[in-house]
Amino acid sequence: MTYVKDLSDIPLKPPQETFVDDPESLDEIFIDDLIFDLQHGLKNINKLHVYHAIFILSKSLQYIIRLQSDPVLFAQFKNQQLAKYKLDLSRNNEYREFTKVSSDSVRSNTPPLSPPLKFAKLSQPPYPITAFKETTPDSLSNEEATPDSLETQEQEQRENEKNDDSSIRDADDNESDENIEGPYIPIEELVDGATFEPVANPITDLDLVKFKQEVLYNQDAKRIEQNQHLLKIFNLVKVPPLSIDQFLLRIKTYSSSISVSAYIHSASMMFKLCILLDIIPLSAMNVYRFILASIRCSTKKLEDVYQKQKSFATVGGVSPKDLYRLEVGFLYLCNFKLVIGEVNLNNYLTDEFLELHKFVKENFEEENLEKDISKEESFES
Repeated sequence: MTYVKDLSDIPLKPPQETFVDDPESLDEIFIDDLIFDLQHGLKNINKLHVYHAIFILSKSLQYIIRLQSDPVLFAQFKNQQLAKYKLDLSRNNEYREFTKVSSDSVRSNTPPLSPPLKFAKLSQPPYPITAFKETTPDSLSNEEATPDSLETQEQEQRENEKNDDSSIRDADDNESDENIEGPYIPIEELVDGATFEPVANPITDLDLVKFKQEVLYNQDAKRIEQNQHLLKIFNLVKVPPLSIDQFLLRIKTYSSSISVSAYIHSASMMFKLCILLDIIPLSAMNVYRFILASIRCSTKKLEDVYQKQKSFATVGGVSPKDLYRLEVGFLYLCNFKLVIGEVNLNNYLTDEFLELHKFVKENFEEENLEKDISKEESFES
C-alpha cells in the first residue's frame, strides 16, 4: 500500500515576478497589480520604476484629499493608524480641542494668498533643454558664459588666491614662532574600538517615544497658530489647468534626475503630515505647492545632484523666491525632520499605502476613485 501525501501539506511555491517591461507611462500601471506586487514582496523601494513612484505619490495625494473630505471617516482612519503606534489621544481633552481648532479654523478659514501657477512652454525632449539641464548647485551653472562674466570670475579667482596665500603665510609664521602641535587622532585606538554591528536604535528607524512627543508637540497652541500662518503660502487663487498626474509628469520630464526614493519619500512625508500629525488640510488649492515643496526638500536631502533653483521653479510654475518660501514653510511644518530610512520607506509601501488604498476603496464609490481630484474640482469651480 502506497502512502498518499495530503495535498494541503505540500508547500506552495511563492509568487515570483517574471520578466516584464518597465512602464513607459502612467496608463500602463494598474493599481490592483501594483497592490498585489507590494503585498507579496515583489516590489520594494529598490525595485520600483520611476513611473511606479509617481503613480504611488499621485494616488496617495488623491486618496488623502478624498479621505479628508469626510471628517468622520478621516478621524476613523487616523485613529486606526495611531493605534498601531499605541497612541490613543481621542480621550485627551487637549487633543479634542486641537482637532476642533484644526478642522473648524484651519480647513475653512485659511485664505488663499498665493498667485496662480505660471507654466512656461518648454521644448520637449529629446531636444536640448539648455535652460533646464541637471547640474550640481556648487560647481556648474545653467547660465551661458559671457566675456564680462568670465573676466569677473578671473578677478575673483585672483583675489581669492591672494587671500589664500596670505593666510597660509600667516599660519606658517605663527606655527614656526609658537611651535604649536596640531591635533593628533589616535588611529590605532579607533581601529581597535571600531565595530560593524548594527546600531540598536538608528536615527532612520521610527522611535515610538519620539513619535509620541512629536504628536503632542503639534498640539501646542503656539504650534497650531504657527501652522496656520505657514499653510497660507501653499494656497492658490484658483486650481491650475493641469491635473495632479500631468503636473508630476511635467516635473519628471524636465527634472529627470529625481530618483524613485525622492518621490516615495515625498509620499511618506505627506502621509505623515496629513494623516498621522493632521496638520495639513490637503485640497486641490494647495496640493500643487505641497508637491513642489516636498519633492524639492526630499531631493536636496537624498541626492547629491539636483536641478538649479531657478530651473526647477520655472518647471513648477513659481518664482525662485516663492520656491524658497515653500521649502522653508515645509521644513517648519515637518519640524526639520526629513530623515527617513529605507525601512520606513518600505513600510509605507507595504503597510500604510496599502491600508490607505483599502480604506478609501471600501468607503468611497469605485467610480469616484478613478477620477483625478484636482481635475474634478477645477471643472466644478
